[in-house]
Amino acid sequence: MRADIWLGDVKGLLSSRRTTYSLVIMAVLALIMAIIVRFSPEDLRIALEASAPGSSGLFEYLWVVDVLSTILLLIFVGFGSFAVCDLEDEKATELVYSRARSRSEIVLGRLFSSLASLLIVYTIGSCIVAAIGASIVGELDVSLFILHQVMVLPMCLFVFSLTFFLSVPLSTTALTAIGSFGASLALSFAYTFQLMGGDAAPSDLNPLALGYRVLVGLPLEFAAGMALLISTLLLAIGFLWFKKKDI
Repeated sequence: MRADIWLGDVKGLLSSRRTTYSLVIMAVLALIMAIIVRFSPEDLRIALEASAPGSSGLFEYLWVVDVLSTILLLIFVGFGSFAVCDLEDEKATELVYSRARSRSEIVLGRLFSSLASLLIVYTIGSCIVAAIGASIVGELDVSLFILHQVMVLPMCLFVFSLTFFLSVPLSTTALTAIGSFGASLALSFAYTFQLMGGDAAPSDLNPLALGYRVLVGLPLEFAAGMALLISTLLLAIGFLWFKKKDI
């Protein structure tokens, strides 16, 4: 796998509208959440804080449990679709495969590039969100916020892997985004309804519940391990499927 090719892909992704939109969306949502927390009526604030047991702050709870595990799934979907869907959408498949590179090398390189770009964007975006939250809310522990953002990375990797897996049969960005976002959103709502039903904790097998587990101090090792295992299986199956797929 040639380093210059995947480094070029990383550079292209980081300078693309995909990255710009991701950072802008994170900043705007952080501003909205911070304003809600800062200027909510006292009664509403007390009610919201009562729904965030064990969290490190209301802003972080709303961000990780509500925003990160619902709306921001689209960012992970966007980067996860790069390896396969961009080739199909741009009608560049034949051109890429005409070069002296194997199909395995192409998809592995694009997977690495998209994942590396996602991690960079997620890190920069998390720092922007922490800065906005701290400046408006005032009580946000920035270092703890960043730590918790790192701890929910297995959830992000799961959505990324699910998107890649679905992109192999669905091919186009639109269908892949609908399928992956819909499936991820269903898992996110599943643990919410489970908690509303009186269960003490969401299932260890639900990767989209990691944010909640992190913030309320539930055991994380097994749940995070399962999320990483499922992600690895999705990537492996998707990769092998792509190798056998007719172009």
